[in-house]
Amino acid sequence: MLKKLLKYEFYATGRYLLPLLAVLIAASAAAGLSIRVLGTPDAGRAASVFAAIFVVLFFLSVMALAAVTVVVIVYRFYKNLLGSEGYLMHTLPVSVHQLICSKLIAAVCWMTVTSVFIYGCLFGVAFRAEIWAQVLSELRVLFERLSLAYGIGAAELVSVVLELCVLLLLGSMSSCLLFYASLAIGHSLPRHKLLASLGVFLGFGLLSQVLTMLLAVVTGYSLRGFVSVLNLKALAQFGHALLIGGIALNAVYCVVLYLITARMLSRRLDLE
Repeated sequence: MLKKLLKYEFYATGRYLLPLLAVLIAASAAAGLSIRVLGTPDAGRAASVFAAIFVVLFFLSVMALAAVTVVVIVYRFYKNLLGSEGYLMHTLPVSVHQLICSKLIAAVCWMTVTSVFIYGCLFGVAFRAEIWAQVLSELRVLFERLSLAYGIGAAELVSVVLELCVLLLLGSMSSCLLFYASLAIGHSLPRHKLLASLGVFLGFGLLSQVLTMLLAVVTGYSLRGFVSVLNLKALAQFGHALLIGGIALNAVYCVVLYLITARMLSRRLDLE
């Protein structure tokens, strides 16, 4: 049943986000071509104005896609589980966990896709192909020198990349679950549900920031730790520790927020 829920969720969100992705690709292509063709000094002032217009439209499409992605993710959870559609969804032969997982998986997938497209288009507009080739060549030389000088090989670099990907994935999940838990708690109240959800969201956000700072103070992993690092090998180890700590902290956030959401949806939900 989870597959059917995911299919329906991807269809419901994709009809909003896929057209914006197409607009982003078209805007990035227009901006890139305008910079390379119309943005040259020999093209004239009018051509430069048109190039600037295309670049502005591209950045507007980037902001629109990022904003609409968050709005759609939050709105789908609100409307489908807490609004008018909630009466039907909660009568389906599925568990609360399947409902939450369908929303969460689709949300994280769309956040990942939109992030990849946004950053890919940004780099594509900003740099030419020959510049990318030069950058990759310089990076290869840099990695070889690091390996010879400090013993930092491909395994360390791959592990850092994997840890960073896991951290970003858990960060996306915790962000979505923060919205979900706030809405679920707010809709357990008889009145002023959305206002209460906003208050809970701000409270959770403030609490997470305080806990993160306290943990950094207690463990000693602060920005001042970089100053005391004597060599690049120790810096890499320090970076590993920070990434692993961030992964553990976000994993705890995900578990706590998920349990709160599931508890509220199954026990204390008051649908509109």
